[in-house]
Amino acid sequence: MKKTAVKIIFSLFFFSFFLIPRECFSESAIVTEAGGYYKNLLTFTKSIYTDEGIFADLSRLRVELQAQAKAWIFYAAVDNEFLVNDFANTADFAFTRSQQQQNLAFADLDKVSVDNDHLYARHSLYRAYLKYYSPSLQLVIGKQSIDWGKMRFYSPVDLFNSLAPSALEPDERVGVDALNLNLAGSDFSGINIVVSPGTDSGEASFGVKLYNKMATYDCSLIAASIKKDIAVGVALDGYAKDAGLRAEITHNRHDNGRDFARIAVGVDYNFPNKLYILFEQFYNGGFEDNDASAFSSSYDKSRRILSLKKHLSNLYLSYELTPLLKLSNMFTYDWEGKSVFLAPLIKYNIVENCDISAGLELFYGRANSEFGDYKHLYYFELKRYF
Repeated sequence: MKKTAVKIIFSLFFFSFFLIPRECFSESAIVTEAGGYYKNLLTFTKSIYTDEGIFADLSRLRVELQAQAKAWIFYAAVDNEFLVNDFANTADFAFTRSQQQQNLAFADLDKVSVDNDHLYARHSLYRAYLKYYSPSLQLVIGKQSIDWGKMRFYSPVDLFNSLAPSALEPDERVGVDALNLNLAGSDFSGINIVVSPGTDSGEASFGVKLYNKMATYDCSLIAASIKKDIAVGVALDGYAKDAGLRAEITHNRHDNGRDFARIAVGVDYNFPNKLYILFEQFYNGGFEDNDASAFSSSYDKSRRILSLKKHLSNLYLSYELTPLLKLSNMFTYDWEGKSVFLAPLIKYNIVENCDISAGLELFYGRANSEFGDYKHLYYFELKRYF
């Protein structure tokens, strides 16, 4: 079944090239760009299971290529990652392995070449898609990011590739293999249709979003079937005077028969003195606190459940000391488990296209709360764009 579906998707992908007008392939019509980055991320923490000190040093080289021919764009990003560590033979490493594309994506386009006690090497096609753009129609086919959510912390409508607020790399998400069609009207309204195949009907995903501009708010209605789970909901994002307001509400039905609601509301404000404040409140009727270890060891389970507890308050602060130096902090409070998550960060642009960061992730609370089972984490990052 999967081989047949793969053939269909790749046939659609390559057939779409024949839809490109011949004149687009002339040398003068094609504009190409190449870039990417090198990142080194060094982390120190303790094992959740043994309380022993552990470390990881990630080096990633990403090479990006983009070719544009009038309204058509082809984009690809290739990653080579090398993770030096001292805990590959512990249960803590399960979360890293769970992020392989074979566990999360339809098209398995990554390869683990080394997985031993101290080195984990993975090579992947992070993104690969063909895009057509016009004011009234946008079509993307391939491995892509599909972000319906507007919230910074927990997003009920970010259904296709959501990410935990505590993720060290919030910009890095496993790609969705999909056909993504957007039909836009002239009045900021439209319809977005997403079709993502699976190995069988129970693994496929489908979503529809209707959106419209109402006064100063972008409003949308969504309905989606994500694997075997169903969600319908509404979202809005806009401004009240100088403050940003956003909200997301969904009604969900999981394949085990559970029906529940998720609600997130938020407000943010940029002060004239370069201080930025964001507050979000999250209610998760689909919380599951009966298997915290599975939540911390499975990337797929964590993004499906979103949280172990029901009520979470979230605060984000950032302050620009200079154009090159920025301070920020994230704070989340778990009202039921009485646990806390803090993430102070300092980021400095040392030279053009090169940033260094140093941060902490601090967890406080009792066992079986939202954050009480995690260990403090310290990290340093260097990122150089080219």
